[in-house]
Amino acid sequence: MEPTTIAFVDQYLEAGGAPFNIMNLLTSSYQGLAAMSNMVERDILRESRASENSPAIETISRKIVEKFNAGAADAEFEKSEKLPDYIEEMIPHKAWRKTIYRLSDQNPKSTMLSAALQRIADEGFQAEMTSLSSASLHTHVFYSLLVECFEKLAPATDENIKERMAELINTACRSEHTYFMALYILSRVRQRLGIDAESVRRIEQELEVFMLEKYDRPQLAVNFRLLIDGFTVGSDDRIANSLAAIYQSAYASTGDVTTLYKGYHGALVSGRRLPPLSAIRNERVLNPIFEETFGHIWGKTVLDRSPDITNRYMWMVACAVQCTSEDPNEIDKGQLDSLIASMKDLDDNLPRRPILTTFNSAISKVLEWINVPVLARIVLLWLRDYLSHDDFTFYSTYFQRSEIPTPLLLLEEIGYRHPLLKPLVFETYKDSFESKVPEFPPEKQIDLQKMVINRIATLIQLNYALPVVHYFLNKAELTDEGIVAYFIYRSLNQLEGPYPEEFYSPMLVLIKHAIDAIRTSKEKERAAIRTFLEDVDDDRARSLLRMLPQNSEQP
Repeated sequence: MEPTTIAFVDQYLEAGGAPFNIMNLLTSSYQGLAAMSNMVERDILRESRASENSPAIETISRKIVEKFNAGAADAEFEKSEKLPDYIEEMIPHKAWRKTIYRLSDQNPKSTMLSAALQRIADEGFQAEMTSLSSASLHTHVFYSLLVECFEKLAPATDENIKERMAELINTACRSEHTYFMALYILSRVRQRLGIDAESVRRIEQELEVFMLEKYDRPQLAVNFRLLIDGFTVGSDDRIANSLAAIYQSAYASTGDVTTLYKGYHGALVSGRRLPPLSAIRNERVLNPIFEETFGHIWGKTVLDRSPDITNRYMWMVACAVQCTSEDPNEIDKGQLDSLIASMKDLDDNLPRRPILTTFNSAISKVLEWINVPVLARIVLLWLRDYLSHDDFTFYSTYFQRSEIPTPLLLLEEIGYRHPLLKPLVFETYKDSFESKVPEFPPEKQIDLQKMVINRIATLIQLNYALPVVHYFLNKAELTDEGIVAYFIYRSLNQLEGPYPEEFYSPMLVLIKHAIDAIRTSKEKERAAIRTFLEDVDDDRARSLLRMLPQNSEQP
């Protein structure tokens, strides 16, 4: 291995040295370090390409992290102004990128490693970095991660937004300061979008809920929200203090609502710019006000307030849902007054848990009210209480196999007119599906469940398939297989192929669970399921297809 060895041997022999001694010296001193190094290098390269979790790679990675000198690396980087060659060679390999991530977590202030993370992000590996705690310390990297998360959320729909939120939550809620940065960016986007910012507002609320659950520091979330909305935390601002009180208590007291009313209504009357509307649109503020205003309609116990105080509550709800600008000159006061008048009309004339004849006589007015989103929400909650009150007495009194209950049809209409209310419509359907109506024999309970499934199926047609399918997937073990088979049939009747994997994959699990019931079901039901399986390019679908009898055959 030593380049001068041959020349040394020639000199030794010319001087009369014995050849045996030469052989003895060479063999006894040889250790083969270079050959072993080459072999180890080949093994490492082969391991890194074959498996990122191999023991060899893990051991070397751990040793690199133990021995890494961040100060020396930063000094070399600042001197050369470029990443070291060994870092450049590590970046293409996932196993070595993980080593860089470990180094960054251990040395979060390293300028060289910060540049390495940026290079990794530039190469398109941002998805690997969402769980990296140190990424949030490098602003350029953190912003890149946020942008990618937002791009993935952009095409999300009502039915899958919660699932697609996972990566954003993992990135934005790693610490308090990353949450605040993400919230600030979202608030700026919301301000630019104006009236079209509902989807952004929902993302903010999802992040806020997660932060409250993770850190259990409600005051922190409240302060962040007030800061983002433009208020001064810890000041004598009465509006900010009332908002904070509602945030923290989830209750809208008369005093707090009166303070908000004076601040917002007073600004509108005097022609001054209104306080931030985003503050009262937040669900944690609006919902308590909404429930204290109209909760008595769906059986909630609320304080008996004077008409003047009730008008203030209604005005705050109307302002939150109707006003789109804080400029008083851009607010249509006539529309605001009209909405408040409709709220009063509904509050005065919507019958409380009526008998069926009284209910039917109010339908024409109800159909008029549900044209307005906020009134539709009130009617929806009223219907939910009407159906479930007193252990579902409505069904035990009025249910007939041959007639669809009018409240269920009204729920369907609300879901059709107002897409944002589909989750609440589904919750109301679930109440009825899971009900155990006293005195109902099993066959009548099954008839009720099938009738509810028929209505739930319309939500699938309204692009709300995934929450529905996943609900039945979670309930499958506790639900009669015949009911599951009927749900599969009714759901597939609402859709046509090609089917996205996020829909057909859980549906295949349901079909496998209920295969025995499907095999003995009506031919039209089996035909619909066979057509679905034929349209799905998946080995599981082909296997299930072979298990279904053809045409009129019975197993």
